[in-house]
Amino acid sequence: MQSRSIILGLGAALLLSACQSQPEEPVNPTAQQITYSGMLPCADCSGIRTTLTLYRDQFDNPTRFHLREEYMNGSKVATSAIERGDWSQTTRMQDNKQMEVYTINPSDPDSDRQFLRDAVNAVELLDENGNPIESNLNYRLLRK
Repeated sequence: MQSRSIILGLGAALLLSACQSQPEEPVNPTAQQITYSGMLPCADCSGIRTTLTLYRDQFDNPTRFHLREEYMNGSKVATSAIERGDWSQTTRMQDNKQMEVYTINPSDPDSDRQFLRDAVNAVELLDENGNPIESNLNYRLLRK
């Protein structure tokens, strides 16, 4: 009787371990990840705490992105949004220098956003036409 209980217990444990939830996206051990973060300006809140993570495959090609935006009310998060999708990388000339532009959601013109990699450790949000935003406010995210 006791051995039957042990066998049933082991069977239940195996069944439970097989039912554990799987990660949303499989992690590729050879993939690279770059994360930028900072506080972007907001018209109706005290700022948008933003974290942009870009993933590359083992051949250094863009794959997926993860964008987390937390709309701040003082020092507290009022609301937050998470966006995931594809991203692309292009090169453009600016001030006689070759610059990289990262576009998230490149296949959806209504929700794409562009970031100019303006330093080794920073990206800057561009306007809807792909130009630098003319403002005294900070539109840069720093690499973590």
